[in-house]
Amino acid sequence: MACLSHLAGREVSTWSNEWARQCEVDTLLAMTLPRRLRFLNGSGNPEDGRDGRPLATIRGQAGANSLKADLERMEQILRQRAN
Repeated sequence: MACLSHLAGREVSTWSNEWARQCEVDTLLAMTLPRRLRFLNGSGNPEDGRDGRPLATIRGQAGANSLKADLERMEQILRQRAN
């Protein structure tokens, strides 16, 4: 099955890494900004998921930067679609 990935700019298989990233970005954008920032930057609270660690400690700095870039790109796509 194929679905439209705005990040990829085309239809992609729902089994693909591109679709997984689209879903991850969509999930993060659905969060409130404070919750999203805690997810990305860590909360320091061990009871707040992932032991409160920043995303960069789990995925590495390059992985965290890549996700942040995709979030910014998707926000830009959504702003353009709204206009």
